[in-house]
Amino acid sequence: MKADLHCHTVLSDGAMDLDQLFCYAKRIDLDYIAVTDHESAHSIPAALELGRQLDLNVIPGAEITARHKETGINVHLLCYYPADTKRLQKKLDKDLKLFSESVVHSYQTLMDEYPVTMEQLYDAARQSTGIYYTHIMQVLSLMGYTGHPIGELHQKLFSPGSPHKFPTDYMYADEAIDLIRSCGGVPVLAHPGQYKNPELMEMMAQEHMIDGIELYHPRNDQTTMDQIQSICKEHDLFMTGGTDFHGLYTKTPYPLGSFLCPQEGLERLILAGKQANEAFHKKKGKDIRPDEA
Repeated sequence: MKADLHCHTVLSDGAMDLDQLFCYAKRIDLDYIAVTDHESAHSIPAALELGRQLDLNVIPGAEITARHKETGINVHLLCYYPADTKRLQKKLDKDLKLFSESVVHSYQTLMDEYPVTMEQLYDAARQSTGIYYTHIMQVLSLMGYTGHPIGELHQKLFSPGSPHKFPTDYMYADEAIDLIRSCGGVPVLAHPGQYKNPELMEMMAQEHMIDGIELYHPRNDQTTMDQIQSICKEHDLFMTGGTDFHGLYTKTPYPLGSFLCPQEGLERLILAGKQANEAFHKKKGKDIRPDEA
């Protein structure tokens, strides 16, 4: 089974809408796909319905940014199979609002250097649930300041320490994981290679914060993958995989399906999702059949 479990759409910082993404997935014969937009579960109902129409298995999801208390690192958590998407989104909306405000602030600092308007930014973000740095780069690309939206100019403007980059006060990782679990979801640590801190993975595994770790991903080198496999074996965690697909909004191009989830990890994730959903509905006292991928 071919499964790409890390994809983004125009609802966050991706280039494709849901229809375009799923038609692409069918053309390359994907069996499973997960849409994991940043701080957004808004796509889940439409994704499940479109998946049924196209005979494409959809694993509902979202990607959540949170701060790890011990290290201070902003980690990304993939939330799969959330049952209570309304409660999840209500909390995510607070962080998305803070993040969007920081992006708008960044944009305003650029207005002295570039002849851009607020209307251009809002137009670039019109299909999204928030405002992302991608939308700033859309504006600058359209005006001819760069031919690569996530290239050298993006690096110059928004790298850590830049006067145009402002921090967002995200929720703590333990709070985010409690939220995921209380909503009937399954937490997976995304792209550990991005954090360059193996101890972070070990701590989160030891503290039973996560059920799995993303093994196959563009940012995971062989050393990182060896560490992931060792930690997952020691703590009985499953391993997933995904391209982190953004379409043209990426520094290095990777087509959909470039990084796939291993079969065992897919099977364990599906089982974990069903068990988490069943536990959620049992606790809520509702006899409701959870959505199935």
